[in-house]
Amino acid sequence: MPLTYNDFRVCVQASVTKFTQGWLNNEQNDAVIAPPSPPVFIVAGPGTGKTTVLALRVLKHIFVDGFSPNSIMATTFTKKAASELRSRILSWGVATQQEAIRQAQTNGNSQRAQWLRSLDINQVKTGTLDSLAEEMITDDRRPGEITPTVIESFMAKGLLRKNVMFLRGRHNNNTLTTHLNNFNNQYFGINSLSSKLKVCHSFADRVLHDAVDINSYSTQGQGHQILADIVNDYHNYLITHQLMDFALLEQEILNRLQGRRLQSTTQNLRALLVDEFQDTNYLQEQIYYLLCQNSDAALTVVGDDDQSIYRFRGATVEICANFSNRIQTVLGTQWNPIRINLINNYRSTERIVELFNHFIAADPNFQGARVPNKQACIASANWVSNPSQNIPVLGIFRKDVQILANVISTLLNDIFRDNGRTITISGNQQFTIQCNSNGGDFGDAVLLAGKVQETKYNGNPRLPLLIRQQLRNSGVDVFNPRGRDFATIPEVMQCLGIMLECIDPNGRLQNSITSIKQGTRNTLNNWRTAGIQFAQSNPVPNQPNTNSLQQFLADWANRNAPNMSRWPSEWPLLELLFTVVTWFPLFQRSPEGQIYVETIARTIVEASQVSKYRSAILSGTNYDDNSVKDAIREVFEPIAEGDVDVDEEIMPYVPRSVFPIMTIHQAKGLEFPLVIVDVGSDFATNHKEQRYVRFPDQTSDLHLTEDEIANFSPVGQARLQRTGIDRAFDDLTRQYFVAKSRPQNILILVGLRTQLTSRPKQNSYQVPSVATGDLRNGGRTYQFIDAVNWTPNHPANTIILI
Repeated sequence: MPLTYNDFRVCVQASVTKFTQGWLNNEQNDAVIAPPSPPVFIVAGPGTGKTTVLALRVLKHIFVDGFSPNSIMATTFTKKAASELRSRILSWGVATQQEAIRQAQTNGNSQRAQWLRSLDINQVKTGTLDSLAEEMITDDRRPGEITPTVIESFMAKGLLRKNVMFLRGRHNNNTLTTHLNNFNNQYFGINSLSSKLKVCHSFADRVLHDAVDINSYSTQGQGHQILADIVNDYHNYLITHQLMDFALLEQEILNRLQGRRLQSTTQNLRALLVDEFQDTNYLQEQIYYLLCQNSDAALTVVGDDDQSIYRFRGATVEICANFSNRIQTVLGTQWNPIRINLINNYRSTERIVELFNHFIAADPNFQGARVPNKQACIASANWVSNPSQNIPVLGIFRKDVQILANVISTLLNDIFRDNGRTITISGNQQFTIQCNSNGGDFGDAVLLAGKVQETKYNGNPRLPLLIRQQLRNSGVDVFNPRGRDFATIPEVMQCLGIMLECIDPNGRLQNSITSIKQGTRNTLNNWRTAGIQFAQSNPVPNQPNTNSLQQFLADWANRNAPNMSRWPSEWPLLELLFTVVTWFPLFQRSPEGQIYVETIARTIVEASQVSKYRSAILSGTNYDDNSVKDAIREVFEPIAEGDVDVDEEIMPYVPRSVFPIMTIHQAKGLEFPLVIVDVGSDFATNHKEQRYVRFPDQTSDLHLTEDEIANFSPVGQARLQRTGIDRAFDDLTRQYFVAKSRPQNILILVGLRTQLTSRPKQNSYQVPSVATGDLRNGGRTYQFIDAVNWTPNHPANTIILI
């Protein structure tokens, strides 16, 4: 016996601390209370409580609509966001359930109490679409049918390279090279095998994401034909070998829905909730619509076109912006959605909200790309206009990146280790920035940037590395696992070198593999050298003749097992890794180090899925050498060639004493008391090489690719409503809107002084940038002034320089 909505609200407020002092605002309440049909389209600005609304709508479906928990599916874009959503559903759901049972018992309603006890909130399905798709495929397996193995991107690229790119000399085909360069304006061109491989793999994903008619595309020229053949051969190879990358996994879901399979999912599905809809691609959109069509499930979609920043993964913001028309075209007019706008921002101070509102609305060229009748956010937390917290947005700009890093690091130390930083404004007034006296630490701050690599391609340090070095001098660690070239991190090199020397002493078998590129071979040998030198340093534990690292290497070289009767016939590479890491304190105690170990382990596990030797080293068989060669090719070679990415999402908790550095994409959905946004530390000059990341003057690779396939994709014409240059500016605007809407209390923009140097005759600046508010039609939406000249009466677009 379900609850009334009022009963549900009372139970939530009585049991969940977050709501004991007050309920939702009117728009949030409308989104939760809305009936199962028609669909609900929630346009949620930053900090407006969309995760709260989603969690409560899931619980409303259970307790009020009477949907079984296992009939509800909630999907979001990242593992971290899915984990947070699931956490709220479970904690709030169980608390609400217990309170509802208590009230039912008090009122003598045994029938309702019995129904409530039967609910298992844990059965709600939450996750990314890919994780849920894997579950659906597994549940749909028919007798005798093999469930395909889903492989990571680096493994997929390795298979593409080995089994497709070298067929018929494609890897050095001039026609293919010319064709790829036609829609890839990379500064150094598409000439190396690794760059061709990257473009071809990305294009293969794009073919599925955008439902490209690859047969029609192939008729447009010889280069088109070769690229189409590569895509078809790659997909056919995976299918033949019972493998799927993530794009093929989603395509398989769509195929089965179209064939009326997946009935174990669709026959039970009562409610589908989709978060971050603005980053949906065409393939995913069709999956959502068919899930609804095949199940008649209640649909709730949450998104904000202004925060669509994943175009590089195939996201098509037009799908979100035109959701109402698109869903009715596919499913009929009865699916005309109710639109609810969430605009009350409970995250940021009034000045921060006013600044990012001003930023997103400033460029008239951008407004046509937004959801119609878009409303500005309203600062609504009860503390946002408190003068002691509502400080102006700050700017730090210096003549070079080293000085900039020094100033930022000193500021952070002042705030989190000393008595704070006092800033003097007009009239000799002052305000002080201090950390929370109740446990405030470096983890309350973050540096956000478009990219977080710590060195440039020429090896020169970038801002993240310089900050790391400065903070290290103060005893503060930095968390930036994506910022370093994984294959050149000293401890990673040493660890991998030791492992190579264990399985292949002196590189005898490695040297016999003639197809390894010389650059890769050099990297493997550098690892070996680093590993041997580390072993010679006699690291702890180092008891003589027992478990010293040098003795360990000698035992492996001789296949001598001192604590066993004989050497095992099969030694898992993963077990070797976990033994070697005992000599590396970094891998045991540092958050970054733990991620590095996980990255190596994940590579080994992935390789085991396609290796005939299952990533094990054999001994005493006819295949011993082959097992070693296989490990070198499938595990060590991809890492050496830079194909393996670290995944910081596996780190559930980073110590608060550590300062995080993130890409803007990583920070999506997160919030911090203090946010530093790098708006130009790389931009000393107006060089054409980096204009595409600040103020584009030509169509970039990503948008050229969209144009390349537009006439062969059902979503192509929607994109072409705006030119490639328009879309490039749109993406930068959205990216920095996301960055500037992350902070709760303090927003600091940082860059070089060249960005503030005006060129009055051109009505522009020496180094123009979207991030600093420069407009395409001239001028700048921001006003930068020295702190001593600022008063509280200055307009919202004012940034004070310190």
